[in-house]
Amino acid sequence: MGGREGVGMQYRSEDFEVDGALRDVCILDASIDAWRNVLAALNSVDWTVSFNWTLSDSIDSRVPDASELFHRLESNPEESASLAVEVGGIWFTCYFFDVDEIEFTFDPGDVTDLESFTAVEEFVRFLGDSARKRVVVTMEGTDHGAMPALFEYFPGALL
Repeated sequence: MGGREGVGMQYRSEDFEVDGALRDVCILDASIDAWRNVLAALNSVDWTVSFNWTLSDSIDSRVPDASELFHRLESNPEESASLAVEVGGIWFTCYFFDVDEIEFTFDPGDVTDLESFTAVEEFVRFLGDSARKRVVVTMEGTDHGAMPALFEYFPGALL
């Protein structure tokens, strides 16, 4: 396979059946550097990006630096943050649960055909290429490492 080709990234309608659960897009072995690369890259894309600090209820189109973000979350247990990114009509949302895992969720009902799947594929590639790490898409859950991947992407350098 070529450097930018996904491994197993193909549209299968059964992966997106509306079943009451979201789908998760994850980098399982993340680090602060992976977060830093992804968040910095999001500040330069041409997608709608919305970042929110929950306590101050402030919404910003700029995403803070990963170190600053996680320091603030660790310093104040009452604080939380969310990030929403719209790609091709599909919203991907992150809640910054853990520095060791980058996780975005999306509604499978938004993926109705190959054209809408292209937006998912674009976002998955973006995450993998920005972090330079493997990305898996799974059913909604908490132990993504133990869950079978619906599909996954390996950036070219990892193939």
